[in-house]
Amino acid sequence: MMMLKSAQGDRTQHYENLNAYTRNGFPARWMLGKYWQIDEAIWDEFHEMLPPEYCDHGFRMIEKLTGDIAAAYLRIDGDYWCAMTDYDTTPADKMVRAIRNRNVGTRRWLPRAVS
Repeated sequence: MMMLKSAQGDRTQHYENLNAYTRNGFPARWMLGKYWQIDEAIWDEFHEMLPPEYCDHGFRMIEKLTGDIAAAYLRIDGDYWCAMTDYDTTPADKMVRAIRNRNVGTRRWLPRAVS
């Protein structure tokens, strides 16, 4: 699991994170397990974009990168996150646990930029 640069208050950064694999020349599977913090406005925008596929703590986009790889929008302990998931190796519930475990004992999220 790897945290990408926070997109709180920065819609452009959210799109940069969503498309990091193409910008870096990697296959879509490279995105699995990547996640970043977003804000409620981004959550709402994507919830209204396409009919959601509901999952643990939020929803997944029905539009997939490839196969069953899709962005999941998660609300965890009052904060909003986007995580790249699939059904086998990185389902939404696994990402929820990873995000919580990474931030145990703190409510202050410390984003690390990853290219």
